[in-house]
Amino acid sequence: MTKQLATHHPAEVLQISPEALEVANAYLTIQNAQKVSDQLDIPLETVSQILGRREVKAYVDQVFFDMGFNNRFTLRKAMDAIISKKFQEMDEAGVGSNKDIIEILALSHKMTMETLDKELQLEKLRGNSIKSQVNVQINEGGGSNYGNLIERLISNKI
Repeated sequence: MTKQLATHHPAEVLQISPEALEVANAYLTIQNAQKVSDQLDIPLETVSQILGRREVKAYVDQVFFDMGFNNRFTLRKAMDAIISKKFQEMDEAGVGSNKDIIEILALSHKMTMETLDKELQLEKLRGNSIKSQVNVQINEGGGSNYGNLIERLISNKI
């Protein structure tokens, strides 16, 4: 029996067994394969094999990027708090350097643009499907030794 876990989009589902999910969650908590092996009382090779599976790697990566400051929403909130605090400091002091706030806003804009760029690249990679290709080779009999041999074989002139 496998659980279906959403990875990136609600429609995208990841098939992962409960055993693999247990190992992945233990690894996310402990972040050491040897300690996971000891805690769950299973061989280290088994833990390594489970963590090496594509669906488990995808799950671990997604959870990691959704946690803490790796989460784009948490990062955005922190950046907004810094900008608000800087504006408040400028208002309270009555004097402030426009350069400071411009640098912070420029950094915020740069971070946002880089994030959007990475998301676009990821969507392009997801959208690329393998296209089928048909190759046709035409072997004409003219002039080559192989062509002459084929003609002689066909006409029984050997």
